[in-house]
Amino acid sequence: MNHKANIYAPNESSMRGYEQAKKAAEHAQFGIELDIPGTDPAVKDYLAPLLPWEICAVQAQTGNGKTMFTNFWERQIPAQLKRQGRDEIIIHVSLEESIEAMAFADYGRVLNVKPADFARGSFTDWARMKWAKSQLDGVPVWRIGDSADRADDAPELTLSNIYRAIRELVSGNITGDKWKPAVVIVDYLQALPIDPETKSAQQHEQRRLQVASDVFRLRDMTKHLQCPIIVPLQAKQDLAGENPPYKIPGLYDGMETSAIATRFDRMISLWMPKMSYTIGETVTNKDKSKVLTIREDQAFLKVNKQRGGLPAGMVWELKVNYETQDYTSVYFRGEK
Repeated sequence: MNHKANIYAPNESSMRGYEQAKKAAEHAQFGIELDIPGTDPAVKDYLAPLLPWEICAVQAQTGNGKTMFTNFWERQIPAQLKRQGRDEIIIHVSLEESIEAMAFADYGRVLNVKPADFARGSFTDWARMKWAKSQLDGVPVWRIGDSADRADDAPELTLSNIYRAIRELVSGNITGDKWKPAVVIVDYLQALPIDPETKSAQQHEQRRLQVASDVFRLRDMTKHLQCPIIVPLQAKQDLAGENPPYKIPGLYDGMETSAIATRFDRMISLWMPKMSYTIGETVTNKDKSKVLTIREDQAFLKVNKQRGGLPAGMVWELKVNYETQDYTSVYFRGEK
């Protein structure tokens, strides 16, 4: 083993700092931004753009919109890439939704049709669907996931196999063209299958060890792919970091391992009050000084963590449009 590779002399560590500062300055305009209309202060100004070596978690309990929010964020990215003249792609890995289900959701937004209409076979306007296909074909999102037509010999979607597939794609071995990823999205961390090497552990330990292993593998991925990674992740059902009546997951509320909190560069938490209380109910904190009336379209976002001396702790109340699956500030009144 090359132990020398882990040791840096004073001049070597100072040079690494100098080079990293230059690298950050060069990539500052190429980070992945998050913009939510009407937020004050603006989320895009508070949450610094994700740089190529950073990992960001989008954390929520079951049913609180982590996939919907991540998809909302993803839909902003092509416009940013076009605005900045970046010939790059987005790679979206889904362990929960099939390729067809994700395509139906995309068609639904373009055509203003319920995705279930495609699945049931009740949509038959093929001319409109071909037009919508031409629009979607221009969106640079490459997907990795399960499909009804998936080959029998396709490798299991463990993170190690996902990483291999991405390297094959970006190197040009799959299409003949090399691709530069702007961002990789892996939805979601705890849904990744158990890798064969983890199966030797006792069953009750397998998932914890697998998640911890995957956290470290994500670090390797972002370093070698030179792009940020966004990872939705499941929060515990019993939260330690909440501030009642607000049940927003805290820094150490990710399921299975504390490595999530310590190894990720950024953490965002989401909460939909309707999942914790009854719609129309009024809830207060212990001293009755804050009142919250529960609505159907209500969500909260908190920045739990930002490395590099950046701020954290800010919370925004958001409004969800379930038809378009978009988020705005609760105070947003439309573009001026």
